[in-house]
Amino acid sequence: MLVDLEQNIQFINRNAAKLSRLVGEFAGSTEMFITMAVDNMEGRDQQILLDNLEAAIVQSGEYDYPEFRERLFAVFSNPAIISYSTKGVSISRNAKKIAGSSGDLRQGIDAARSELGLGKLTREQAALFWKERIYRPAREGLVRPRYFKKNVGYYKGAKRGEKIPFDYASYGIMKYRATIETRLVAWEDKAPFWIWLNYGNLGDGSEYPSVSPTGFVERSKAEINLILEDEILSLTQEFTEALSTEIESFLRNPKAYQPGQELSRFDIGNVRFRLGVTATRELSVRRIS
Repeated sequence: MLVDLEQNIQFINRNAAKLSRLVGEFAGSTEMFITMAVDNMEGRDQQILLDNLEAAIVQSGEYDYPEFRERLFAVFSNPAIISYSTKGVSISRNAKKIAGSSGDLRQGIDAARSELGLGKLTREQAALFWKERIYRPAREGLVRPRYFKKNVGYYKGAKRGEKIPFDYASYGIMKYRATIETRLVAWEDKAPFWIWLNYGNLGDGSEYPSVSPTGFVERSKAEINLILEDEILSLTQEFTEALSTEIESFLRNPKAYQPGQELSRFDIGNVRFRLGVTATRELSVRRIS
């Protein structure tokens, strides 16, 4: 009897240790659980990013312009903008590749300056022209720019020799639209101005207007990571409980199970495993697909 008791205790200890290893292995399978957790999100991560983008656009005001808004949403609706690893969610690194980098941003601005005939001006002169002759009349309703001589022109059909004040607002709106169109063409399908929307451009005195950072990318990352952690925790607990139930039943009466008998099958992501009894009546788990 004593020998049988000792053997039973050793048998239970071996299988209990195996239970601990099995549960530990599943709990540590972070990559598999991340895949499952992302599937369970069912697009909530993308919606969080787009909601924060919308809030950032409204907050900034500067990018609440049809062409900017359309391009931003087109780019950030790309599922590849969000990726996952064992370190969590990544957005900004993908955005630099998909939405554009600071180099792309500068290239589009320089292309527009050249297209509008400002390429021969220094960067400071071009920035001043953009601010006073184009942007402020177009977006801020400035009646007459500073630093420039008063221009005059002729209305179409006006009496010969009749002089009228130069229409700064119409000129500014026309050039502003042309500038934005040229930049967007140069950027092709990218929207590198997301960098200023997210990080601001307060450190770049050559650009107007100054844009404060909104941090919509970092905010989205933090919110998505919280959901990801909750999903992983829930999945880990679910599989741990499933394994524990099957194995505890086995340990209560191991002699009721036959060698080679299957206890259960379960999926982790797209991988299926089999929990069963070995020829020596111990527990085993193996991948079957």
